[in-house]
Amino acid sequence: MIRVVYEWQVSPENISDFCDAWKQTTQIVRETYPGAQGSCLLAEDGKVNHFLAIARWNSKEEWRDFWSTDNPPEVIRMSTLATLVSIKIYDEIGSYIA
Repeated sequence: MIRVVYEWQVSPENISDFCDAWKQTTQIVRETYPGAQGSCLLAEDGKVNHFLAIARWNSKEEWRDFWSTDNPPEVIRMSTLATLVSIKIYDEIGSYIA
């Protein structure tokens, strides 16, 4: 299992539309691509325009199949509303839910 962390900068006037686009994108990706396990969207405390989208994938290979082009169609709307600052991939070592 991996987590992919997308860092976004969003203009204040686009925040609502960006959050809607993230939700739609997450739903489409999860329904369309094998290995996609959903994502969460986080807003940084004290920074109204800084967001992290953290996606969960079964494997790097499945994520790479999704991200096989420079800008997957599902991400285009998000990219028109915000600036993608970085993408980082993390191996999930473990998780614990009480």
